[in-house]
Amino acid sequence: MTSNKKHLLITGSRGIGKSTLVKELLKLLSCPTVLPGITTHAFPQSHVEIMDNLTGQKAVIGQYSQDAQKPLSGAGSGNHMLPIYDGFRTLGIPALKNAIHSDCPWVFLDELGYLESSCEEFQNLVHDLFDTKNVIAVLRKQSTLFLDRLRSRKDVYLYDLDAPILPLGCVIMASGLGKRFGGNKLMAHFSGEPLISHILGITGGNLFKRRIVVTRHPDIDALCRQRHIDVILHDLPGRNDTVRLGLSSLIEDSQLSGCLFTSADQPLLSRESLETMALLFSVKNSAEKKSNSQFQDICRLSYSKNGKQISGNPVLFANRYYEELLHLPSGKGGSVIIGRYPNQVMNIPVSNPLELEDVDTPADLDSLERESLSGKI
Repeated sequence: MTSNKKHLLITGSRGIGKSTLVKELLKLLSCPTVLPGITTHAFPQSHVEIMDNLTGQKAVIGQYSQDAQKPLSGAGSGNHMLPIYDGFRTLGIPALKNAIHSDCPWVFLDELGYLESSCEEFQNLVHDLFDTKNVIAVLRKQSTLFLDRLRSRKDVYLYDLDAPILPLGCVIMASGLGKRFGGNKLMAHFSGEPLISHILGITGGNLFKRRIVVTRHPDIDALCRQRHIDVILHDLPGRNDTVRLGLSSLIEDSQLSGCLFTSADQPLLSRESLETMALLFSVKNSAEKKSNSQFQDICRLSYSKNGKQISGNPVLFANRYYEELLHLPSGKGGSVIIGRYPNQVMNIPVSNPLELEDVDTPADLDSLERESLSGKI
């Protein structure tokens, strides 16, 4: 939704869970349980059949043949199915026409592969579907003219389960002195854990290729080392120092496409928001590189209030900004870069504005903990 694309295409290796993911996504749509469209079932060393989602009727569109190594141009090796045009004619084409004329705004296609390349009328109807409906489709990870055309459409969000996000770094900025709080707020308890534990938890796992905490506090340094989290302990005064130390450590790995900078005092920030930032950055980066055009490569979280856009942390910068981030003015942070390139900023809405609230005082901590316990977020 945030990408402003009309269709969702899901691809990936065989058995990685494409159809399983779609079934979960369909539960989020305010539509009938069964969407119009088609579902394909493969029976190894036998045949492939297509089913009309609404009627349950089935027809064979491919037949196993030991000699069919490359039955279609671009099908690739290992394909032993010969296309059966009659299955497309008697069931596939009518199912697509019914989907186009249905009242439901969404259509579900699972999965489109190389056999469809045998039927031009079927391919044209699929494109007609994309022009008239919202489509969720599973695509076989294969290159054919038909599948490549679908992937390259401007109105498509393509999600590859084999590589959902680009390699990204994460700098957790934990160097604040907490003067308004009266001490190191990041070790104050929130829901029974030190406040910093929240950001350590939601940035863990495989979301980021590399992650590092930058702090002036020995107790945070000790906590991170105890949890086997990379950390830098320093005594430098400026926010620019925190940015430089963290980024310098991460970019020893030249493969990082971007780096996320986050504060450690937003206890209601969600992992979902971080994943959305990473996904949108990755998809737009990959798509725009293919078209040799510029994209918004600074991502930050935001929400709307009274018609006004309110933005906050964290912020994700593409690697082309690294040099400027390493040489920020004394005492300044990444907002300097945002100010230089306002047209490059992509604001990503959070599900709840409280995600962007930070802790400055003990009263802030108590208020956000009450919100957390209320179940509103």
